[in-house]
Amino acid sequence: MPRPLLSVLIWGVSGVALPLGAVAAPLQGEVTASQGRWTADGSRIVTESVIRTDAGQDVVVSQLGGTADGLTMRLFASDGRGDGVDALPLVVGARVSLEIHGAATLDGRIVHVVDRVLPGGSSDFVRTGPTKAGQFLSWASGCAQLYYDSAGTVELAGDTEFALIDEAVASWNSGVAACSYMNIATQGKKSSEVGKDFINIVKFRDTKWCRPATAADPERCYSPAAAGLTTVVFVDDANSTRDGEIVDADIELNGVDFAIANAGATGGDAPCLSDLKNTLTHELGHFLGLEHTCLAAGDPARVDDKGKAVPLCSGNNDPVVRDATMYNFQTCGETSKASLSPDDIAAVCSVYPLADDPGQCDGVGGSSGGCCSVSSTSSSPLVSVVPALWALGLVAFIARRRRT
Repeated sequence: MPRPLLSVLIWGVSGVALPLGAVAAPLQGEVTASQGRWTADGSRIVTESVIRTDAGQDVVVSQLGGTADGLTMRLFASDGRGDGVDALPLVVGARVSLEIHGAATLDGRIVHVVDRVLPGGSSDFVRTGPTKAGQFLSWASGCAQLYYDSAGTVELAGDTEFALIDEAVASWNSGVAACSYMNIATQGKKSSEVGKDFINIVKFRDTKWCRPATAADPERCYSPAAAGLTTVVFVDDANSTRDGEIVDADIELNGVDFAIANAGATGGDAPCLSDLKNTLTHELGHFLGLEHTCLAAGDPARVDDKGKAVPLCSGNNDPVVRDATMYNFQTCGETSKASLSPDDIAAVCSVYPLADDPGQCDGVGGSSGGCCSVSSTSSSPLVSVVPALWALGLVAFIARRRRT
C-alpha cells in the first residue's frame, strides 16, 4: 500500500525528537496538514498532523484512529475526556494545545504520540471561508492597506472620525504585534466609492444606507439593523495558487439608522448610538479575514479554529463568545469591542504568524504579484464577493437584539 507524503514528513519535519517516554510541555500551534494512513502491517489507522508553532517550528504528531482508503477507525473511551486515545483527529486550520511524548516503533523510529488534547489551550475563533476548494481567507502581503474616504461623516466634529479610525487600526496592530506580522497600513484620505478597484476604503453613509446605483446595476440598500458592513472580494479558484487570497475589502458605516458617536458624543439624531471605534474595530476583524463567533438566524454552519461547530447566538451566554470583538451583536453606545479579546489576538496570530512574514507591504496591485491575474469583470471565475454578510449586530433600544 503506498505511503502518503505525511508518513514521510513525520520523520523529517520536526527538528528534535522527544526522548523515549518524555512528556512535552503543552505544544501549541496551528494544524497545517493532517492525513490518515494504514500502518505498514495493515492493522490500524493512524492520523499524522503537522503543527506549526508560534515560533515557526513544524512538529509532526501522531494519533491512533482516523480515515484512510474509505474506512474510518474511531476509538471511544469510557471517560470521553478527549485524551490521545479517544480524541478526534486534528483538523487543518485548528489551533490546538497538546501533550505529547516520544515513543519508539519496533524498528526504532521515534514518533510524537498525542497523549492528550488539552481543553482551553487557546481561545476559540472563527475564520472566514472556506473557498470551494477549502481555503480560508487571508491577505497575501505583509500588510493590508486601508484608506478612509475623504468625505468622512458629519456626525462627528472636525476630523474626529479619522483619528478614531487610526485608533481602531492601532488596536489591532499593537494587539497582535508580539506574535503576528500582519499590519493594517493606513494610507490617508481618498475620495473613493466602494467596489472592486483594489483600493480598500472606509466609507461613511450619512444620507442613505445604500450602495449607489451604477450604469450596470441599481442602488442596493442594506438592512437598517446594520451599524457596519464589510464587503470582501477574494480569489475562489481551486486551480489557482492564490485561492483564498483577499484582493479587495471595503468597510461601510451606517450614519442613517444609527448616530455615529465618540464617547457618547454625536451630531447625529438617530436614537441608537454606534460608537465608531467599537463598530469599526469589529469590522476590521472581518477586513483581516475573521468571522463572527456565533451563528445568527440564517447563517450557514461553520467550524471554529479547533474544528468544533460554531454555536448558535440565540441563548448563548458563553463569555468567550460574547466578549470577543467578533461577537455579532452590540448594544447602543457599547464600547467594549474597541478592545481585543484573547481569541481575537489568537486568530490573527494563527493566520499571520511571525514565522511566515513575507517581508513586504504591498497593495494588491503592487510588486508582490498584484491584481494582474484577477479579472476586473464580475463574471470572473477567479473572484468571489462577500457582500453585506459581515455586519455587526446591534441591540436597538432596551434589549431587543438587531443584527447589522
